[in-house]
Amino acid sequence: MTIEIQPNIECENCIKCGTRPQVEQVKKHWIVACPNKKCNNFVKDEMVNIAGWNRLNKNNAQLNPNQSLKRTA
Repeated sequence: MTIEIQPNIECENCIKCGTRPQVEQVKKHWIVACPNKKCNNFVKDEMVNIAGWNRLNKNNAQLNPNQSLKRTA
């Protein structure tokens, strides 16, 4: 079952297709994922990790020069 993220929660859109992500629970993990399965863009953690999603879905212009893109999912 997928759950839409409320509009008042600050959450970046998918960097690949631009759609808003959804939350899904699979066994004991929570997945924040793009609803478009072709993107294969997701963050999986034991808790809903919107901060991790936001970190992965910022474009390069929004990153600090000291930050690097690191895929943790």
